[in-house]
Amino acid sequence: MGKIFSISALAIIVFLSSLQVSITSCTKEKTIIDTLVKVQKDTLIIKDTSLSAEILTDNPWRLQEYQGVVGGSIVYYSRGGSSNTINYDQEYIVFHSDKTGAYYDPNGYSSPLTWDFANADNTKIVYTVQFPVPGPTVITWDNIRYKNGSLKFDQYWTQGDINSHTQNIRIPAAK
Repeated sequence: MGKIFSISALAIIVFLSSLQVSITSCTKEKTIIDTLVKVQKDTLIIKDTSLSAEILTDNPWRLQEYQGVVGGSIVYYSRGGSSNTINYDQEYIVFHSDKTGAYYDPNGYSSPLTWDFANADNTKIVYTVQFPVPGPTVITWDNIRYKNGSLKFDQYWTQGDINSHTQNIRIPAAK
């Protein structure tokens, strides 16, 4: 009887061992492939040219783009654009080297002005336009950048109780 028991025990051990092998041999493999993509950019940084009186007085300046808030209303103008809220096609400004100039409104009327740089690095201009109505208006161009032949700046002014703050791009106009 001892032999039968030891043979049966041996058979059970072999049987259980084969189950163990078959269970562990049935595994799923998960292959993860990490791909590293390196994007290389060629970057050319072009610094803004310092704005000088010569650049400013060399050309009349017309609006390319004008956007912001005037008197609580949103205004937008883009030269040649179709969704303009105001028409500045005929408007432009002229600065002379003697710190005078003229502002030509959208209707073609001109008003004299005086101007000057308001800081040493020429990034701020303050000018006063002698409008017949409502009278003299002080206009400030701040954060001026001269790049690719364009003037980019923030503009603000107050006329009576109307305040304005806009971002502008001006380009040279034909003389």
